[in-house]
Amino acid sequence: MERHDFYQAVERQATLSDEADARDATQAVLSALGERVDETRLQRIDGELPDEIGDHLTDGASGRSLSYDEFLERVAERTDRAAVEDPERLARAVVGTLLEHIDEDEADGLRERLDELGFEAIVPESGPGATS
Repeated sequence: MERHDFYQAVERQATLSDEADARDATQAVLSALGERVDETRLQRIDGELPDEIGDHLTDGASGRSLSYDEFLERVAERTDRAAVEDPERLARAVVGTLLEHIDEDEADGLRERLDELGFEAIVPESGPGATS
């Protein structure tokens, strides 16, 4: 998978204006997600993504105790270009794209972990990244 394909998918799912907005949204969501999810899982997922994208997951400290609302606040704070009237919708688009582009076992594990953390609202119920 090419990073351009990933960004195009985010752009479509979040109905963003261009690829630059999709890059911005991806960085904001994945860096915030990287703070909450355990480092071992992040490293496995990072290995399946283009460097530029996977790096957002692993650049910061992981395993913090962020609440769901704090996660959404971080997404909104870190987004410079993309419209963030609804950071949850933006996060769902990025997470859905991420789940669609990683190994099925890793995707299932991430879905399960997000559910355990109370982040199930950012896991799409239908469309890209949803369970079959």
